[in-house]
Amino acid sequence: MKKEDVLPLSVRNLRRIWEAKKLEMQFTQTGAAKELDWSQGAISHYLNNITEMGPSAIVKLANFLDVDPTEIDPSIVSKLPHVRKIKVTKKASDLTSPTKSHIYDRDDIAHIYVAIDKEILIQGTDRVIPSQHDGFKGVLKLCKQSKYTHNHLVAVRLKTETHLRVYLKTDSPPAAKIHTLWAVMSVTYL
Repeated sequence: MKKEDVLPLSVRNLRRIWEAKKLEMQFTQTGAAKELDWSQGAISHYLNNITEMGPSAIVKLANFLDVDPTEIDPSIVSKLPHVRKIKVTKKASDLTSPTKSHIYDRDDIAHIYVAIDKEILIQGTDRVIPSQHDGFKGVLKLCKQSKYTHNHLVAVRLKTETHLRVYLKTDSPPAAKIHTLWAVMSVTYL
């Protein structure tokens, strides 16, 4: 077992994001420390799991790295402001069947959550959205296309079907065949 495998998920995530953003944003620990008003040692301690990251440190690091705090620590969501417990309403395999699961969320666009209870093929591609990732179950966050226009994927229920299909936004089926069309805001694994 690698040393990294025994680190907490939040530290592993921080390290992965830090390395990617370091190249993209071209910063050093010293430069980041200056911007965060921390010492370089404090950043090193977080990256090396010497100091445990509390919610405020996670949020501050997430803001600096321009990511959602849940990308660093998925369990932080219930500690963030304006968080609501939301019911996951449907299953992708049968949109007429309700579920009994929940997810935490914190945004103001009206949306629904759909459990990914089986792998979903992105129509017209060879890519899939897996039902599980690293042991976590998947959930799609969907909203009206008019409310969220930055999406690359759309979720569709065709008039003749009860299950969900996912398409690249540019390849969605003709409107005459669509029962309901949503923008895919995110895919989350809980």
